Amino acid sequence: MGKARVLNDRGDEVEVFRMTLGGETINLLPLRNWYQLDAYKWTTRGKLPGSPAGLEITFDHVKVSGEAVLISDPDGPDKLRRLLNDWLALELETLERARQKARAKPAFLEPEAVASPETVLPHFRVEVDKEGQVHLHCCQGKEILATIGLNLPGFIHLFNEGLMHRPHSLKVGALHDWVELDGELFSFERGNNDADRLQEVLNTRYLSAAGLGEGKDVLVFSNAASSTGFDIVFTAKVGGVTERRRRPLNEEALELLQSAEKCGLVPKDLVIKLSRPNLIFKRKTPDGGERYLRSRAENIVNVVGDAGALTVVDLSTPVNYLRLSAVELTAVFNHPTINQQSRAAVKPVGRADAPARVQPTGPLPVEQASSPFVAVPRAETEPPPVEMPRSKPELSPPPPPLKPVSLKPSDSVSGAQSAHVIRPLPNLWLKAVLDGASIGQEWFNCLVYTRLAEYFGNSEESFFGPFPCWVCSLTEVEDISDPAFRGVFLTEKGWLGYLNQGQIARFRNEVAFLGTLESTIEGIGVNLVAVGVDSQQRIVFVVNEGYHTKFGVPAQTVVQELTKLRQYGGWVLSVNEALQSPDAIDVIWTVPVEQEDPSEPQAAEDLRPEP
Repeated sequence: MGKARVLNDRGDEVEVFRMTLGGETINLLPLRNWYQLDAYKWTTRGKLPGSPAGLEITFDHVKVSGEAVLISDPDGPDKLRRLLNDWLALELETLERARQKARAKPAFLEPEAVASPETVLPHFRVEVDKEGQVHLHCCQGKEILATIGLNLPGFIHLFNEGLMHRPHSLKVGALHDWVELDGELFSFERGNNDADRLQEVLNTRYLSAAGLGEGKDVLVFSNAASSTGFDIVFTAKVGGVTERRRRPLNEEALELLQSAEKCGLVPKDLVIKLSRPNLIFKRKTPDGGERYLRSRAENIVNVVGDAGALTVVDLSTPVNYLRLSAVELTAVFNHPTINQQSRAAVKPVGRADAPARVQPTGPLPVEQASSPFVAVPRAETEPPPVEMPRSKPELSPPPPPLKPVSLKPSDSVSGAQSAHVIRPLPNLWLKAVLDGASIGQEWFNCLVYTRLAEYFGNSEESFFGPFPCWVCSLTEVEDISDPAFRGVFLTEKGWLGYLNQGQIARFRNEVAFLGTLESTIEGIGVNLVAVGVDSQQRIVFVVNEGYHTKFGVPAQTVVQELTKLRQYGGWVLSVNEALQSPDAIDVIWTVPVEQEDPSEPQAAEDLRPEP
């Protein structure tokens, strides 16, 4: 530990503690949490077991494990070093005791620890540790599927993984010591402990039946860092040791999953291939060849979402995983056709008249690629709250509203294959909002970015190339210059944009750029009307009609760039495309024409109404 002098947000020089580990140094800046400070990812890399207990940094002191050390204290670095080392020693001692306890278990208990989860519903468990921090665990049997704190990114992670129903309203405390679900407050402030009440409410009202409603041998989670956008979890024997861990969903994981000796879940005559962006399921033939699965009822996967919408996946055709969620892929890999240990066929749950969405699983033709209805992988986010200062080819017309089609057990499979989206359109509520939106506000980009930063809760000053900007990361990668960065940004000159692994979209003064950091196409006359976030936490830019023709390049080129952007979690839709989209937009920000104080315009936030 040492001290350093740095410039604060106002340009004043202040003194802070400096922390060094293995030649890497971090300045303990005021009002930052460990997630923001851990630039070298010491916790992720295993150099530290976690966030220092009770870390609190202010302008005049740093608190660790309940003890405060003044920055003005000459012996402050030594005191803080002792506190951190004491905390580290305690954590390491706890880990060692856990290892010894695990080694002390009888050998015959090991298979039980790694066995497939029993047919048991997932459940939530709420705990408060010795430091008063609240931890919310989602468990299935003895396995912990996810652990979060009382923060917005943690809840977003549960929504994305299909483990929790999304409440109509959600508020969390800046100090992560209270949460309000649909107007009901659960407090852990000033000695309050609503753990039991929160646990009961989560398990009775918000446990998702669309996720892991039954014990699953295979679990799928979204992960934007994976080459396919997903991770997969299953039990396998590797190096003589049986383990159940999370792996990227790629060719190596599928090969291990199909190994009869190492895993044993997949029938010996079934072949699973990854032909990006499709999963292909085939049967081995007696002559040594392969054939596609038969188009019959037992090769159809039915998944019912939280909103009651039915997704139908036909395994006899290539399955486009980019158009499926983690919940739907979990159902695919646990279907009896693929998982021979599955106890029963996956049956749709819910009302008999639930709206259905038949999932087209084959590759997208070029003429269909312009459709905005393409699901993409979601990224986990865990942004901390930070206050941010305020400083904006011709294609075929959008498809008409689709007519309802009822699916009955007697319907032929071929009929199901040809069906389309028949659930009610969820975004018609946007019409009134977008009709009153301003498309020419000088401060549009800045005002909307401010609301985005408030929503995601982490805005940092950075540089977009040589230009100053504000950055709001949507993953744990905070540096916009990092190739793995995903988030939104606002440059000093007013460009509002979205960037994910080099794929970019940015807007300013009726000009739009789409493409990569190295190569973009420019559209003149593309007005940004609104910015939203859909139910899968994807960024949606709503622009004026006819924007496809504004780029001065062939229509196919525009289609390709829009499709690539969607694959990286960013959408550009016209107003009509947004209204017709079957994917719900949960929150949207506009700058209305009518303002209470026209000299001080404000961005408006509108939430999707309750169904």
